Amino acid sequence: MRIAHLTTVDISLRYLVLPQLEAVNELGGESIGISAPGEFVAELTGRGIIHIPLTNSTRSVDLGKDARTIFELWRILRSEKPDVLHTHTPKPGIYGRIVGRLAGVPVVVNTIHGLYATRDDPFIKRAIVYTLEAIASRFSDRELVQSAEDFKFVTDRRITRRDRTILLGNGVDLSRFDPARVDEATRRDLRASIGATDRDIVVGSVGRLVAEKGFPELFEAAGKLGDNCVMVAIGPDEPDKEDGLQAGFIAAARKQGIHLPGMQANVDEWYAAMDVFVLASHREGFPRAAMEAASMGLPVIATDIRGCREVVDHGVNGLLVPVNDPDGLAGAITELASSSEKRRKMGEASREKALATFDERRIVATVLKAQISALREKGHFHTIQGSDNFQLEIRQATQEDAAVIARLHADSIDTGFLRTLGVGFLRRLYSALLDYEGATILVATDPYGPVAFVAGVNEVGAFYRHFATSKGLGAGVSAAPRLIRPSSWRKVWETATYDGDHQETGAELLSMAVADPYRRRGLGRSLSKKLLDELAGTGILRVKVVVGADNTPARSVYEAVGFIEKDAIEVHKGERSVVLVSDRGHEIARPAGTPG
Repeated sequence: MRIAHLTTVDISLRYLVLPQLEAVNELGGESIGISAPGEFVAELTGRGIIHIPLTNSTRSVDLGKDARTIFELWRILRSEKPDVLHTHTPKPGIYGRIVGRLAGVPVVVNTIHGLYATRDDPFIKRAIVYTLEAIASRFSDRELVQSAEDFKFVTDRRITRRDRTILLGNGVDLSRFDPARVDEATRRDLRASIGATDRDIVVGSVGRLVAEKGFPELFEAAGKLGDNCVMVAIGPDEPDKEDGLQAGFIAAARKQGIHLPGMQANVDEWYAAMDVFVLASHREGFPRAAMEAASMGLPVIATDIRGCREVVDHGVNGLLVPVNDPDGLAGAITELASSSEKRRKMGEASREKALATFDERRIVATVLKAQISALREKGHFHTIQGSDNFQLEIRQATQEDAAVIARLHADSIDTGFLRTLGVGFLRRLYSALLDYEGATILVATDPYGPVAFVAGVNEVGAFYRHFATSKGLGAGVSAAPRLIRPSSWRKVWETATYDGDHQETGAELLSMAVADPYRRRGLGRSLSKKLLDELAGTGILRVKVVVGADNTPARSVYEAVGFIEKDAIEVHKGERSVVLVSDRGHEIARPAGTPG
């Protein structure tokens, strides 16, 4: 299993998706990071991540470089052949999804960290951004959206397909961002390094030094604060960005008394040195710095925008203020600076909220499940390290399982006519089966979704009539390219008119399949027995299964759970099948010569 993550620059691989990269390696796969090279490549490769440089990639818009980047990515994907391409951030999220699909990557996944347009942006910007997102999303298999507000927006307006879009949320390492980890001496030393005493209120912010993060307003607000407030802003300067704070502006801020230590690797310790955290951003997806601060037990002041509203509950663990409002920022900071009790209560609420909702492990698990389930829908059932120890769960199937069930049927059931009609046909067949009141479909799942299934119905003929009326047209269109030969049409007619109700019993175990890495674990027997138990619970005690006469492995599984051969039939002309029957009501007489 080779999963590649695409970002513009390597700092995003390090700070946005590193846990996701490492999780793939822990499952026995290979993690690949694709980005412009930089100072974080050494750390990534040292952690076992394969890094492939995208040498022309830039954050700014440069049509010439962007075109070269697209061609460079195409060559990388054709050479590396990853199973999954996972794209991040605005530019790679647009071109990466399209190039990934055209380059033949089996699965393309995208994370929307935050839409690059807000309701306050000019119409033309919103139209361009939303149109590009809508086009690119049609090339992906999964869309993961961090913000609940963005999720509602993109699904309500059909920018993304609802059935492929997942609300992801966001998270941080709660074991690292834990106030209990930082001792008092470290906290005091950091405060002393910026001239703050125990009596001072340290007001901190973390982020790239760009105007979009609201630093001009925050620095203006600093001039309105009392003498006991000490402000520190941690993060790299980006003078090459269009809205980057320039050297003169930064020098003026330092002269004003604002401390700008640059990017700090020990940012968790810096949070511990703060009394109040402020994020004055104009646009956010789901702000990581605010989550980190909340995890460290700080009251958080943030702008009243999407993403920030998911970190800050106004009046509970912090305060929300209008965007681009220095007076509002100054007032909120002063309110918290003047009350140690309010800071304490809000800080405790922040930590509680972080523990409940910002756990990075849940995010990683959701991402892996999205990637692996999409792979399984395409027929890629990779061996996962430690899978021998997975506790498999048998449960009722849902509509969300239809695609994987169809793929399991197509790839694992070597006999029978239905598989020749294609996965699209089978998906509609099982979707209809899941809607049919008289059907029972069970799946065996590992942490990432179904790996085996069994399906049965109370009346075969009634189900096929239901299928014809509910999904028949779409299924027929899907199977049309495979129905060119007259023999195929004959088999369709034989299948459609097959009514097993007169053969021993109308209730039938229709199909069962187990993914290759999970075979030889007794799953087939467990599923078959569970299906018979479920049907018996509804009063159906007599159930048959029709198996190809030469399909010895399947017959042995069914016989192991009590099915006994009763008859021989031809569903399709010239193809001999046997009918096996299980009867929970009374002992079935065995025909002569039937094995015990």
